[in-house]
Amino acid sequence: MYRLKRYFSPQIAEIVLKCPDGDSLWESHRQEVTVVVLDLRGFTRFANNAEPEEVMALLRNYHAEMGRLVFKFDGTLERFTGDGMMVFFNDTIACEQQTKRAVTMALEMRDRGKELRTGWLAKGYDLDLGIGLSAGYATVGNFGFEGRMDYGVVGKVTNLTYRLCEEARGGQILTNRNTLSKIEDFVHVEPVAQLQLKGFTHPVSAFNIVGTKA
Repeated sequence: MYRLKRYFSPQIAEIVLKCPDGDSLWESHRQEVTVVVLDLRGFTRFANNAEPEEVMALLRNYHAEMGRLVFKFDGTLERFTGDGMMVFFNDTIACEQQTKRAVTMALEMRDRGKELRTGWLAKGYDLDLGIGLSAGYATVGNFGFEGRMDYGVVGKVTNLTYRLCEEARGGQILTNRNTLSKIEDFVHVEPVAQLQLKGFTHPVSAFNIVGTKA
């Protein structure tokens, strides 16, 4: 179990062990989820100029700090993509306040990112954390082929979250109007100019989540 959880999100590892034949993972299903995507501004430039050992050391520390917060809030970590991470809520662990939980996690990630940035700047690394967050329905289940499987989410909500993350400046958590309607009583936001996101026909009204009202 310990070894398995080092390579899979703990929730997914539990399912794999409880259902050795994987039957429960094969069936995809429609589920309302909240997706959080984060990555580092300036990472490509940093990776092109730093030694590989420096890059790996920084990523290990960054992944460890962000991963600790994913586990703290019971998010499901779908994947690492270099400096990027994707997390979703409400599957495999059901969560009644999924979007609020995701927001709270994202705010803690942003704050921890600011602390990490101070250390990075001291070493000459101009890096900062940008985050996208949105809620909606997606198809959740097992993807891949017999020799290699991943458990994850697919749908407009994931595409939107990735695009919002791409537009987020360092220190921003960008969300859309539909997601904001679910948490208006919970967060303070500042409007961002409408964004023409790749793959989306109409401009998307975006908002930067500044903090909570509690």
